[in-house]
Amino acid sequence: MGIQQSGGKDFGEILGLRDEIGEIQSAIADFEVGKRVNVAIIAGLLGGKTTLINEIEKLNLNRATKIIFSGIVRDKKEISLPEDTKRVVLLDNCHFLYIRKPGGFDIFYEFLNMISSQDRIFVTTWNLYSWRYLDKAFELGKYFPLQVLIPPFEKEDIRSLILKRYGEGEIIFNNGGESEEEPAIYIVHHPLELASLGRKIVVPVPKINVPYFKRRFLKKEEEKEKKEEETAEYRVFEEIHLESKGNPGVAVRVWELGLHYPHISPEKIGQFSYDIELEYDEAFVLNLILSYQGLKKNEIVDMVGSRLRVNETIFRLLNLGLIFEFGDDSFRVRPEALRSVIAYLEKLRLVW
Repeated sequence: MGIQQSGGKDFGEILGLRDEIGEIQSAIADFEVGKRVNVAIIAGLLGGKTTLINEIEKLNLNRATKIIFSGIVRDKKEISLPEDTKRVVLLDNCHFLYIRKPGGFDIFYEFLNMISSQDRIFVTTWNLYSWRYLDKAFELGKYFPLQVLIPPFEKEDIRSLILKRYGEGEIIFNNGGESEEEPAIYIVHHPLELASLGRKIVVPVPKINVPYFKRRFLKKEEEKEKKEEETAEYRVFEEIHLESKGNPGVAVRVWELGLHYPHISPEKIGQFSYDIELEYDEAFVLNLILSYQGLKKNEIVDMVGSRLRVNETIFRLLNLGLIFEFGDDSFRVRPEALRSVIAYLEKLRLVW
């Protein structure tokens, strides 16, 4: 767990979440005049909930304390608030407050008691699938009257999110067609057989670049101007938006896989589909990794019970390319496999 006090840095408008920011800020403003409504920010893996709560922290500067849960919480001291905690409490990654096994909900109960008894407003983030499980089992939503479900990003928001990391004109979008800088006339060396001399000679023959003239002179005036739909940049972000389904984290990953810096083209944007067939306990482990967003091996063993079986399952999921090992030794779903993983687990009714 890490504790951060709000700083005084300037902030910029977060892409695609203007309405959600407004809702949360209204709840905080209402709290200042005596109306307390706790907030749950809910999204799937890489859906933008941490980015959103970071923006809320910036907006509230000196009146917020942020606590980050970076792994499963086992000691209730980790959820105890410091004496200097401010009246607006931001809690990131609350899906780490329970262990999915019998007897694994003591910390979760302590957490519910804390937010019910404190004269503070709590703004929290939750993994979508953990939230749905806990809401169904414990009616979690009653403790958070304002539930902000982060929607998929629009294509233009994804474009802005990705391109803001680069300078103007830094990225070169390639269409893959003929260059419009080709000459209007060029030389082709044509072999000519001279029977009288018994040999061949190469004759330079001028050739008209017909596609060039079609583009430059033969099209109607309105066809000369490239429509947005015809540009490589438009097609790149169209493909990324379709592949990511508006998930910003997945969109960035798809972009990175297709980028050959500084060049990118629509043809390089991959389409990822995984044909998944797992045993039920393997699917359950995959569901845990998805619902917690990242789990260390010992945390999975604690919930499953068999280290040998977990080792076998992790090995298989890694080989199938469904998960990867992150820098903190946790296992996470590969962004490019996310859509296939969710569809498979929904089919098994492990997530909903």
